[in-house]
Amino acid sequence: MYRLIIESLLGLHLEVDRLRVEPVFPTEWQTLDLHYRYRETFHHIHVRRVGNGNMVSRVVFDGIEQADHRVPLSDDRRDHHAEVEIGEKPIDG
Repeated sequence: MYRLIIESLLGLHLEVDRLRVEPVFPTEWQTLDLHYRYRETFHHIHVRRVGNGNMVSRVVFDGIEQADHRVPLSDDRRDHHAEVEIGEKPIDG
């Protein structure tokens, strides 16, 4: 049940040392806060809806925008913060 919620509803997928976020939560939910522990380090992730869809449109990790829209994971025993925006798929232009 835990894995079903984490992977399906919240859309968290561990990819070696990165976390891919693909949430599929109800449109009524505007924000979601996660505290993800990777080995000895906590990653505080704030997910915010900015549109109608469930596509990740932006990821900012410790103040740096991530081009691959993934949350890098490190094990340095320091707290890290990520902002994930979801909505419509961004239009390349």
